[in-house]
Amino acid sequence: MDYLIFGIVTGSILIIASIGFSMVWKTENFLNIAHGQILLIGAYSAYFFKVIMNLPFIVAVVASVISTAILGLVFAKIFYFPVRKNGILVLLFTSVGLSWVIYGVIQGIVGPEIRTFGLETSNMIELFGTQIISFLELSIIITSLVCIVSLHIILTKTKNGKGFRAMAENRDLAQLRGINSKKLSDYVWLISSGLAGLAGILLAMTGTLNMELGWHQILVIMSVVIVGGMGNLYGTMLAALIIGLSMDLSTIFIPTSYRTAIAFIIVIVVLLIRPQGLSRGGAS
Repeated sequence: MDYLIFGIVTGSILIIASIGFSMVWKTENFLNIAHGQILLIGAYSAYFFKVIMNLPFIVAVVASVISTAILGLVFAKIFYFPVRKNGILVLLFTSVGLSWVIYGVIQGIVGPEIRTFGLETSNMIELFGTQIISFLELSIIITSLVCIVSLHIILTKTKNGKGFRAMAENRDLAQLRGINSKKLSDYVWLISSGLAGLAGILLAMTGTLNMELGWHQILVIMSVVIVGGMGNLYGTMLAALIIGLSMDLSTIFIPTSYRTAIAFIIVIVVLLIRPQGLSRGGAS
């Protein structure tokens, strides 16, 4: 049961971390390697607001998510939008360069030391006298569910959501039909970066905060998006849960150090059996 709960928690965090990456891929058509470092920014922003400014943790999380979302949009406007017409390879290498710049700047400011949020130990929830899940783990799962439901409502019930779906299918055709692709791109980057910042905070809450967080997670995030079907948000959510469960359940049989390799084994198997992933792509 413990391994199952850990897997669901891991999958929940991966859902939040991967949705934004998938949205950017679908609308901008490139792999945003810097997405991993946005997780790092979110985590260290929360540390700054919580530990340095001594704000209540919930306030620190909200402030961090908002500031990370805005910063992600600023990065897009400064580094990505000006070179968008030069092709996806230019965008890809720009994101790689930006990743190293963010990594170097943060390390120069905070140093390489491992940090924690200093949260109190979470109480356990008992069922029939057996400890099942901690309040922290339950809060992460609930947070992921809220993000999933909220995104579903945005995509299916709002004008911007429907515009995103149209732009994801065919950007040029959507523009011809009067959809403001520039405005929607801004929304995508805000949502993507905000979710990435939240995922970074949740990862730091369940472990420690260190400089390698972004590099470790971007590879797993990419594997999730590939398995889910490039650009398919619901397929990405399903793949995140499958990979999260697989990684943590695998530690019953193999050393924890090989846990991440399970994600890539799943990618290889899926690509051999179903190259398009769990779904055929698309925003829905």
